[in-house]
Amino acid sequence: MSGALAEVWHPDYDPESSVLVPRISTAPDFSKAVEMLTAEISRHENRPVDQITLEISRQFIDVTDLRAEDDDITEGTIPLAAGIGLFTSAQRLMVSAAAATIHRQGYYGNSIPRAAHKHARRLRLGQTRPGSYIVPVISNARFGRLVSEGIEEPQLEVGADESYFERRMLTTLSHALETLAEMTVVSGRAPTRDEMRSAVDEGVSSELCAAVLDVVGKGGGGVSVFDVQFNWALTSPAPSWVTDRVVFHHEAAELIEHVEFELKEARTPAERILYGIIRRLSLKKHETSGRVAMETVIDGKSRIVNFDLDLETYRKAAIYHGERRPVVVRGILDATPGRAATMKVRAFDADRSIASFDDVMQSP
Repeated sequence: MSGALAEVWHPDYDPESSVLVPRISTAPDFSKAVEMLTAEISRHENRPVDQITLEISRQFIDVTDLRAEDDDITEGTIPLAAGIGLFTSAQRLMVSAAAATIHRQGYYGNSIPRAAHKHARRLRLGQTRPGSYIVPVISNARFGRLVSEGIEEPQLEVGADESYFERRMLTTLSHALETLAEMTVVSGRAPTRDEMRSAVDEGVSSELCAAVLDVVGKGGGGVSVFDVQFNWALTSPAPSWVTDRVVFHHEAAELIEHVEFELKEARTPAERILYGIIRRLSLKKHETSGRVAMETVIDGKSRIVNFDLDLETYRKAAIYHGERRPVVVRGILDATPGRAATMKVRAFDADRSIASFDDVMQSP
C-alpha cells in the first residue's frame, strides 16, 4: 500500500506484519517516522537498531573499512606514527586502484593518470570506529543506465559511464589485494618474477605494495595486522567472486617489500583498460579470429575501438552482445587522433564489477 507521504511494506515471510516507510524527507515527522521504522525492523529481525540504521544509510554507498590491529592500540587510540600510516595508506590504496582501473602497470612513478587522482579525490572518509582502529572510506554506488534501451543497436550512455568508476575501482582493489596476499601472506615465500608479472595483470603495482607497507611497516615498524573489509551497497551487490576481506600480517612485510622493489625495477608495458558495449561483430568464413567494434569512453568522449578476438573468445563476445552486457578489455591501445582506434587485446570478459542478474539468482 502506497500513499503520498508513506508506504506500508509487508515481509514475504510474514504477510500479517507491516512497517510504515516514510517517503518525504522534508516532512516534519520524518525523523520520528524513521526512528519508529528502525525500531520495528529491529524487533521483527531481532537485530540491534544501530545495525539496521547503518544498513539503511549504506543503501547506495560502498564502504571500505581499513582496520589496524596491534597490542599498542588501546581504548580507541592508536600511536601517532601508526595512525599517520593508516590514513596515508587509505589515500595511496585508492589512487593505485584508480590507476590500475585505467591501465595496468607494475610501477607508475610520475605517470599515474590525472584521472586516477581526480576519482580518488571524490572519495570520502567516515568517522573512525572502534574495533581495533577502523578508518572507513566511502564511495558512490548509485549507477546510471549504462546501455540505452529501445533501439535496435545498443549504445553507450556516456554520462552514465562515469558513475560506475568507483565500483570498478573497488573491485580492482579487492582483487589486487587478494592477489598480493596470496603471493606473500599465504605462500610464505618470495614470488617468482613470472608470478609478479601475472600479478600486474590483476592490478598489483609497486604503489599498491607501498600502501600496504604504510600500515604493516618496513624494517620492524608497523602494526601486527592490517585488514581491508569491503562492505558493498545492498542495492548494488558485487559479484560473488569478489572477495569481501583481505588480511595482511606484519610478518609478511619483508615479502611485500620484495615485491614492491621488483615491480619498481621491472619495465612492463602499460596496458589500457577499457569498459564499454559491443556495437558490431564480424566473422568471415574460414577466419581464425573475429572482429569486434566496441563503444567506450576515452577522455570523456564516446569512441569506437576495433579489435580481433580468437574464435573461443569471440563466441563469448557474441553472447554478451546479445545480452547487451557491458564488457571490459585490456591491451595495447592505439587511439591516434584522426584515425580509427584499435587495440591489441590481451584479456576480454564481461564487466563483472556489478553483479549481473544471473549472479544474483545463483547466490545462496
